[in-house]
Amino acid sequence: MKFTEALIHSGWREVRAGIEYRKSSWIVFFDTSSWVEVGTEKNQRVFDVPVPEDQLSMWTVKLVEHLCKAEDELVSLRASTGDL
Repeated sequence: MKFTEALIHSGWREVRAGIEYRKSSWIVFFDTSSWVEVGTEKNQRVFDVPVPEDQLSMWTVKLVEHLCKAEDELVSLRASTGDL
């Protein structure tokens, strides 16, 4: 399964054809290389992740979601302690 197919299979929606995908406030943006920028609405660039070979697509989607969830939790923690 291709990475973009795995994203859609996992509930991501295509915002700009082949370039940008979103799931709630999470963002995956394909740049011009073989990497994607992973971010959230609060932090547009959490991490860069290589576009995987087909056999690693679902694993990479889970990694992307883990990174986004961790960033959301970090932002929430910072907000609750006033450390923004």
